[in-house]
Amino acid sequence: MMRYVYDKFNIIGTIKRGRFFITNAHDVMTASVVAARQSTTAMEISAKLLIGDFNGLPVIDVDAKVIGIVTAVDILRALRQGRSLDGLRAADIMTRNPVVVNQNTEINEIIEIILQKSIILVPVVDERTKLVGVVGRLDILQYNLNEKFVTIGHRSSFAKST
Repeated sequence: MMRYVYDKFNIIGTIKRGRFFITNAHDVMTASVVAARQSTTAMEISAKLLIGDFNGLPVIDVDAKVIGIVTAVDILRALRQGRSLDGLRAADIMTRNPVVVNQNTEINEIIEIILQKSIILVPVVDERTKLVGVVGRLDILQYNLNEKFVTIGHRSSFAKST
């Protein structure tokens, strides 16, 4: 049986078989990550954000190391400036050198980073600094609420046409 350990607001750990385990990035991250390359167009990223129901995508190099992030805000900023999304690449609009966390980073530290930097997601890297997941605001909320709710069926991002 697993029990949760809380601080004032969040699950900070679990007790399994009498042992306490701190909740870390690996526990809450989304491991199935869609990432962009520097050469990916802003139009392609926009489509992926919409279809995947994401708010942002990490941008990686050929070694799967995080070199930037493109969010919906970056896309909106480019549109407001009248720029063509087909002519822009991830490298043109990404936030460079974003904050990343190791998969063993404690959840409270990740929450602190998200709040202090006003960001929506934090890439998670392994010991070789390769991308292994992302922790978003909703991942943390979902982790904290999952014990109280049950999900039945699946969520669809698009309305079905009749």
